[in-house]
Amino acid sequence: MFRFRYVGILVMPLVAGIPAWGQLLSIALPERTRLLEDQRVDLVIEARNLTAGVLKVTANGADLSSLFTGPTPVDLDCDTVRDAVWRANLVSFKTPGWVRLEAVLTTPQGTFRDVRDIWVQPFPRPASFKNLILYIGDGMTEAWRDAGRIVSRSVETVPGVPGLREGFYDRLLEMDRMPVSGAIMHHSLDKLIPDSAPTATALATGNKTFDGGLSVFPDGTDCGFGSASNAATIGYALDNPRIETIAEYLKRRFGYRIGIVTTASVADATPAAFASHSGDRDTAFEIVRQYLENPLLNGQPGPDVLMGGGGESFDPNIRPDKRDILAEFAAKGYKIVKTATELRSVRAGDERVVGIFKTAQTTIHSSGVRAASTAHMNVAYDKLRLLRPGSEPLPSFGGWEDQPFLDLMTQKAIEVLAGPGGNQPFFLMVEAASIDKQSHSNHFAGAAWDVIEFDKAVGVGRAWASPRRPKDTLMVVTADHGQSMVIIGVADIPDADYFDRTSNLRISISSPIGTHSATVYKDVNANVRALIPYGSAGGGRTGPPAENYVDAYGTFGFPDYIDADGDGYPENRETGGKGRRRLAVGFRTGNHTYETLPLSAEGPGALLFTGYFDQTEVPLKMAAAVAHDTSDLDAALDKLIYTAAFPRTPGK
Repeated sequence: MFRFRYVGILVMPLVAGIPAWGQLLSIALPERTRLLEDQRVDLVIEARNLTAGVLKVTANGADLSSLFTGPTPVDLDCDTVRDAVWRANLVSFKTPGWVRLEAVLTTPQGTFRDVRDIWVQPFPRPASFKNLILYIGDGMTEAWRDAGRIVSRSVETVPGVPGLREGFYDRLLEMDRMPVSGAIMHHSLDKLIPDSAPTATALATGNKTFDGGLSVFPDGTDCGFGSASNAATIGYALDNPRIETIAEYLKRRFGYRIGIVTTASVADATPAAFASHSGDRDTAFEIVRQYLENPLLNGQPGPDVLMGGGGESFDPNIRPDKRDILAEFAAKGYKIVKTATELRSVRAGDERVVGIFKTAQTTIHSSGVRAASTAHMNVAYDKLRLLRPGSEPLPSFGGWEDQPFLDLMTQKAIEVLAGPGGNQPFFLMVEAASIDKQSHSNHFAGAAWDVIEFDKAVGVGRAWASPRRPKDTLMVVTADHGQSMVIIGVADIPDADYFDRTSNLRISISSPIGTHSATVYKDVNANVRALIPYGSAGGGRTGPPAENYVDAYGTFGFPDYIDADGDGYPENRETGGKGRRRLAVGFRTGNHTYETLPLSAEGPGALLFTGYFDQTEVPLKMAAAVAHDTSDLDAALDKLIYTAAFPRTPGK
């Protein structure tokens, strides 16, 4: 059996004036590249300090050299030295197992060699197809999932009886009720704590990439666009080796339909990674063009259903190419909807749909590759017209008041993708984007109610899949990366203080790395920002008297949120003497953090997702569930679930 290893070679002795260590041939693939059977990838061979030679590329001894064009003169690593590149686009390996990819370059200076050992996972044509729904709570750590559960499931289930009492819930979240749980690690190729682009790439392709990269691998010209591309350097961001996503793969090989649903801009990093390819996540104009003209699907559209915000990236008055991308989608048979009201009119017979539910009134950014501002959809808390806590901003709808909730978007996406008979196989990605976006600014209410909205979308998928026979829909719920929120207790705050916007204190702390400032509002005990000490959680008292014990964050006991209208979203207001005991949380950064992420799964093949594994395995496990008979696994899981002698989880 081959093992993963990296071999970069020198072979010949020093040539006059050219040290051998300066001559390196490399295959631009990560060390642990994993592919599905017939999954396409660009193969790029880079030769540093060399401009010519005879290249031979083999895969397990079979000659692939004729697939390559080149050498193309380039400047790798931006060191002004002329180098060379050979390229073969959209290569795939149709025989499962280990593939040893070997490149040998023969030049007057010597012979140079590089090797990659690639694992190719089998994917035979299945006897019957399974639907795949991947739910991504952006930034949804276990703490955020807990917060959504506590806020939404602590309300009264019947008058006077809270749903969270004596430490148990009457009913858990929809994602909690899924039978299989796992946990995923999620470092990127180049960072301990990644951003959404490489983590979405991992979930879309089964491989790691660099921060900012969307379903591509790094190459030697990335220095050409640096941390952000512009109109002059975007070519360096678009020449990276591309890898086919699981959505594109299923559509190309088996005729699956693709759905991409998000509460962010549709050109944001997470949705973009499933149907576009760029070395720079900010190339929004190019991302939406690739949705329309997917380079891995022969220039045809990628998503059959595309929903979210970010209409400015489609606007001919903003785009430098003046293309009206929405009109071009419409010309290809897509139904265009822009409000929740219009979305409700969508039916299963509408074969293709683009829903753009918010657009920024803006201009082109100075970079020329995106708009100057981005219109993500408003968060659930604001769509509900709930009053924000004093430390959180009031909403701005920008004239887009009729925005749908994520559960409606998910429902309509499934109806369209499955078709009138419900039998068209599909891949659907659903993202709750603003758990992350509201965490960056430490806005608890804005993020927590998005967890609830996300869970309702999970419930839509579960309700649709449950009655289907045979079971044909695998659903996976997870996150892409972490955020810094921690749950620290319960705060008893009257509404007068909780919603106060006028009484605040400005504080600052000087440190060796600079001065840090924050504005403290009266809701501080419920939302403790980075500069404010967490304090003490109080003593070790137990029993009913502890319910009246006051510590730094109010009372012990449980929150008493009220859901007066029964819509599943607590109003976050005091009503009839209840509703002022709120969850107390703390933030320590305005950025991503690292912690192992929760995962839940349900449906055929769900048992594959138990345990502790890397994020890249999620699409590989989904693929395995589609490609192979999982009936033995599913029967074992049913036995675990339905055997009366085994313990039951309360609320599940």
